[in-house]
Amino acid sequence: MIKYFANNNSFVVILIPVFVILHLLLDHYFPSFNMLTVGQENLWNLDFSSIDSMFSKVLAVIFISVNAILLNFVFNSLSFYDKYIYLPSLTYVFLVFLFPISLRFGEDLVGHLFFILSFYQLLSIQQNEDARNNAFLSALFLGAAATFLPIYSAFFLIIWFGLFTIRPFVFREYILPIFGFVFPFLWVALVNPFFLEEMFSFNSYLSHTKVGDFVIYMGYLIVVVMALLANKKILERRMKSSIRYKRIVSVTFVSLLFAASLSTLILIFRETYFYFTVTLVILPFILPYAFLNIKRMWIPNTLFYLLILLNVVKFFY
Repeated sequence: MIKYFANNNSFVVILIPVFVILHLLLDHYFPSFNMLTVGQENLWNLDFSSIDSMFSKVLAVIFISVNAILLNFVFNSLSFYDKYIYLPSLTYVFLVFLFPISLRFGEDLVGHLFFILSFYQLLSIQQNEDARNNAFLSALFLGAAATFLPIYSAFFLIIWFGLFTIRPFVFREYILPIFGFVFPFLWVALVNPFFLEEMFSFNSYLSHTKVGDFVIYMGYLIVVVMALLANKKILERRMKSSIRYKRIVSVTFVSLLFAASLSTLILIFRETYFYFTVTLVILPFILPYAFLNIKRMWIPNTLFYLLILLNVVKFFY
């Protein structure tokens, strides 16, 4: 499977929704991997749990598939690799499957969509071109993501870091993102005047009924090892790559470390791993390198198939 996604085989895109549907079918016939959710943080006062179960699953298929394909578009259009590949889509789908949020439509999937759009605008900034438009749009999409999951507000610092890394300092380019980020909250205020009191409550919890949290922790271990393998390959690639590639990879790595650190702090102080879902839209820019031009392919391949196995076994535990 991996070799097909690691090449320019566009037909494999049709497998993305198929994987999602199969995952939902496993949950339908073997419902031991159920979602236990406490708290919804979107500032629009939307109750995603009240959506009809079947309609919610259809929306989950649509949003997971769209997010996966969009991640692939960003990866390829920004030339993270020499040729078109579809591993970002594949890795996103099987990482999302580790979390019960993959079974129903929710605010996290909407947040993923807007964050991907924000990240694309940020990484599209060119060293010698006016970045005001990209910076504004990046912040605008990030603000939209934050209205569904307020933890994304912290990533505003990443926009400034990206500007600092990619471009010479231009004062207006640092000010415009503030207006872009605030704009979605002006609309939130119309439906929820007290949204400021609800931000950063960190009251969302996810748990696996019957299965236990070992699914998440085993998944973490597999992902960490894959990330280390990918990091080794990226460091080798940086030695002979363009300055632009080095800069967008630096922004990506800092974003991932920032997301992982923030999620870990919340896990320690709030005892919830829900917020590791914010890393799921950044990891697909890193993990594909674990499978590209590797001498001992059996190592990453084994890890990936273990990840797939884990996503299946959880339904029968």
